[in-house]
Amino acid sequence: MKLADIIHNLEKIAPPQLAYEGDRIGLQVGDVGSDVRHIVVAVDPTPAVVDFAIESKADLLVTHHPLIFTPLNSLAAGNIVQDRIIKLIKAGVALYVMHTNYDSAPEGINDSLANRLEIKVTGNLRANNCARLFKIVVFTPVEAVESVRDAMADAGAGVIGNYSHCSFRTQGIGTFLPQPGTNPVIGNIGAVQSVEEYRLEMIVAESNLDEVIDAMIKAHPYEEVAYDIYALENKVSAYGYGRVGNLENPITLGEFENIVRDRICSGSLRVVGSKDNMVQTVGLCGGSAGKFIKDAKSNGVDVFLCGEMSYHEMLDADAMGLAVIAAGHYETEKPGMEELANRLDAEYRDAQILVEFRP
Repeated sequence: MKLADIIHNLEKIAPPQLAYEGDRIGLQVGDVGSDVRHIVVAVDPTPAVVDFAIESKADLLVTHHPLIFTPLNSLAAGNIVQDRIIKLIKAGVALYVMHTNYDSAPEGINDSLANRLEIKVTGNLRANNCARLFKIVVFTPVEAVESVRDAMADAGAGVIGNYSHCSFRTQGIGTFLPQPGTNPVIGNIGAVQSVEEYRLEMIVAESNLDEVIDAMIKAHPYEEVAYDIYALENKVSAYGYGRVGNLENPITLGEFENIVRDRICSGSLRVVGSKDNMVQTVGLCGGSAGKFIKDAKSNGVDVFLCGEMSYHEMLDADAMGLAVIAAGHYETEKPGMEELANRLDAEYRDAQILVEFRP
């Protein structure tokens, strides 16, 4: 399978437009035309992870954190970043990064963290308004409207919240005059035709727009397809920073700390708050999350679980009366990358592409 096809799938999982402005995501090393038979997934492109990918003869390394954070002045050897880039290029191993876009995406870093702790997610800590929506309108003959709708839905159109295949249709009369050289499905060259048609409308996220258009045209019976694309002001509600959710039953902060230690981090945790306080509503955000303490407080959570928080942010949380558990940057993002590896393995197993997670 070509790297371009793998990237297309990764960008459906974590649309690039969800990333923070200026975040270094996407393909950092590699050729989109290269073949991929072996994928390694990791949190960081550390020297050890890069060496593993090369030694195991992987074709693609997918990481959460970038290797290239700032523009490079050269690719001369002797630099801790550039040495890894040179190694990857020489070995023919591509590097693709899914960072803040994967933080926000459904089933990404934060949903995986919630699943690991059996927290039922009810919403986001903060909305992400980066995702653009479009409405696609296509005119189809009556007998083709269902097949065209299903093809568009299968490509990602018509998703509103937890509902799929959402559409609206109105019936009317379409007219056209086939010109010489055409091959009309309905009617004859040189004669104006009137046909009962449906105006079919569906919403589609920007990341799926091209695929939906392609699917629509392939499923449509007409030689020339009439369709319109409208940009919308409303955003995709499923996307957001961090998560808010509930434990099945109230427990003490100390008991929740033990669950986090057992399932996420076996080492020491940084904790703010009385361990005897009862908690049930949890705010969470993998990685560095000090900037979200006000969001956690405004969402009324009993405890905020994150990867790391600065000393002064911890003091601010304590002053707000917000309980905090900082379980480690790597430790809170690892479940999301493990789940990504499992997801890719299931998807590409029939294509005989090996996928493995590297701690």
